[in-house]
Amino acid sequence: MIIITIEQIQYFLAIKKYNGFSPAANELCISQSSLSKQIKALEHELDTTLFDRSSRITKLTSAGEEFYIYAEKFWKDYNNIIQSMKKHSQSTKTILRLGTIAVLTQYRLTSAIASFKNKYPNIEINIFEDENDAILSMLSKGEIDIAIARDFNISRELFNVITLAKDELVVVTSNNHHFNKKKYISFSDLKNEKFIVCSKSGVYDICVKECSKLGFTPNVIHNISKIETILGLVSEGLGITLMVNNVLKTFSNSNISVHPLKIPINSDLALVTNIKSSTNKDLDIFKKFIIKNTGAITQ
Repeated sequence: MIIITIEQIQYFLAIKKYNGFSPAANELCISQSSLSKQIKALEHELDTTLFDRSSRITKLTSAGEEFYIYAEKFWKDYNNIIQSMKKHSQSTKTILRLGTIAVLTQYRLTSAIASFKNKYPNIEINIFEDENDAILSMLSKGEIDIAIARDFNISRELFNVITLAKDELVVVTSNNHHFNKKKYISFSDLKNEKFIVCSKSGVYDICVKECSKLGFTPNVIHNISKIETILGLVSEGLGITLMVNNVLKTFSNSNISVHPLKIPINSDLALVTNIKSSTNKDLDIFKKFIIKNTGAITQ
């Protein structure tokens, strides 16, 4: 009999999502060796190879592609079962599913969430971290109850949006870059520049959109997920990047220069709920607490 654990399904999906064992291990908060052992055990049970490990980017084999179809459906069904059974639970605890982009620490939201859990121990917060579009998609499908996301023109017809923090995009270069002679940067100035960005971020999507308006595609030479690595490469003069200003302030690097855009592009952080969601007392408590403890702009 073939035995597959829920953890193995979760680990498999994480590797598929991040195209690699290392970023998946970071997301799952386990060691890469533990992750590899679990996947090897899964492959042993299935008597097949799920991942092609021969290149830098980990890709699915044909067997892995087929397994992914079933794994994704299983994971969704599993979470639906858990949520459906919560209403029959004898416990007084309730669970709120919070989807967020990777900014909780930069905006001191981890402290707010910790304070909330201390004050309301019977309301458990399950946190799911992903990219902006993925978080909003989960919210629209009812897979999460509330989201913390960038307000990149979020539809007010689908979502209730409360601004938590005003922010904007800036251009980041090394200290000796020729942009240092300019007070403001226009997107037209970026045509011949080399970009170091994360292609899965909303910032990248905005960059592509603004550049395409001017008839060119940004020359992305490095696609990096970690901000520290992006800033390290930029500080060495290997390229430039676009970044959200308040996020940038939380990283210390004296070898970079920050340049405002001539025409500002807002990148506000927002608390988002689905307009179609039914009234939830605990969700309202959480919303009010976060708004109060972050000084949210409620207009």
